[in-house]
Amino acid sequence: QHYFIQSNLRMSDGNRQTPSTTTEYGSISAPDNAPSEHDVTMTTNDTASLVPPRDLSSSSTQDLNEVYQHMGWGLSQYLYWAATALISYSDYAELTLLSVALPSIRCEWQLSALFETAITMSVFVSYAIFAVVFGRISDIHGRKVVLTSSALVLVASAGVSAGAPNKWVFLAGRVVTGACIGINFSTVACYATEFAESRLREVGLCVFNLAAMSGYAAVNALALAFLRTVGWRWFIVIASLPILPALVLLIYLPESPRYLCVSGKQEQAHKTLRFMARLNGAQLPDTLNLVCEVETRDLGSYKTIFSRKLRNSTVCLAVIYFMDIFLEFGLIIFLPLYLSAGVCAGNGIDQTPKHGCVPLSTHDMVVLTLTALFGYLGVAASHLSAHKLGRLGPIRVSSILQTIGLALLFFCFSDTFTTVVIMTTKVLQIFLNTTIWIMLPESFPTEVRSTAVGFVNGAGKFGGVLGTGWVQY
Repeated sequence: QHYFIQSNLRMSDGNRQTPSTTTEYGSISAPDNAPSEHDVTMTTNDTASLVPPRDLSSSSTQDLNEVYQHMGWGLSQYLYWAATALISYSDYAELTLLSVALPSIRCEWQLSALFETAITMSVFVSYAIFAVVFGRISDIHGRKVVLTSSALVLVASAGVSAGAPNKWVFLAGRVVTGACIGINFSTVACYATEFAESRLREVGLCVFNLAAMSGYAAVNALALAFLRTVGWRWFIVIASLPILPALVLLIYLPESPRYLCVSGKQEQAHKTLRFMARLNGAQLPDTLNLVCEVETRDLGSYKTIFSRKLRNSTVCLAVIYFMDIFLEFGLIIFLPLYLSAGVCAGNGIDQTPKHGCVPLSTHDMVVLTLTALFGYLGVAASHLSAHKLGRLGPIRVSSILQTIGLALLFFCFSDTFTTVVIMTTKVLQIFLNTTIWIMLPESFPTEVRSTAVGFVNGAGKFGGVLGTGWVQY
């Protein structure tokens, strides 16, 4: 709770009064909707959405939240969130498809265990590096240009992977794919939160998390339906298709108005807000004078996220996410290997993995698909607990329960019990992952939000490198 600056909304005679707040957030202005551990706290920007809206035309200045409230929810938010959802879906689909397609690829090219490890780890290494680098670039040059360029390259890399004539071209395609996913994830989580009032930020994050879960579930379902019939090449093409409408939306939609406002580009922010208002069927005053969180040219500063007041949040979230992704990516690679190899660690059981060409059976694909579908419970439970219980408590509890679930996999049980343990552990892991992603964007102000998210995301993916390397070792 000490990571966040709280403010209390005073109540008098049943009516909301002017809040008593602390607006400083470390050395920079407080991010809107910063949470505490136990309470849903209100910051200066949030209260603008709770008091009766002012007449924008009669006011000399307008808060961005007031403008969003004036134009209301409508087509503009749905289009932005659709783009967010498609990108998030595509990124997670690209991460997941390798784990289910790799047994078939191994059979076609007779891959060695070392080369399989190189393929999977190269994706995550490039992911981690580009997540850190392009998080800052997104804060400096904007969300739209970074996401559009990355989506375009992702389309090309998916085509290269699907049409690869040999394992080396396939490896190169996956390296580029990993880089694009790292760029996207560091930016799109911020992008999803910047098109509605601050108090509704969690809606954008919910869309982001549900879409990511859908990418994971859909790839496993597509593998069950098509992988054996169309082969792994067409499977990659089918799984990668949603990035095309995402690219169209990114080209059509303008830049994030919250980013434009903070970066000092008031005129462009006005144009974007008027564009959104037209789509929503609303009308804004002829003259706008936006008041932003902080209008600054010091965008994407690593010095800021490691400043005295923010470094605890940056470092602690990076460590937590490192361990979470060590588990997540380890499980993504581990489960198909565990199912196809028939390894059981119980006493008296053959513990030697069955190396060679052992594609996933229909039963294995069903287990993976059900595990992915049960992940929706993790996303739903995470958003519900974050709203009711805060962030840190659920993170602690889910971490302990995951440890117990993974420990059970060391022993040999029936297939049914093992399947239940796998599903439960995956739900808990998704619960933890979703809670972290809820916490991340709201923990940092807009001018360094993507930089901080990129750093934490990159640190987490280095955990993924170690997790996948350990599993395959």
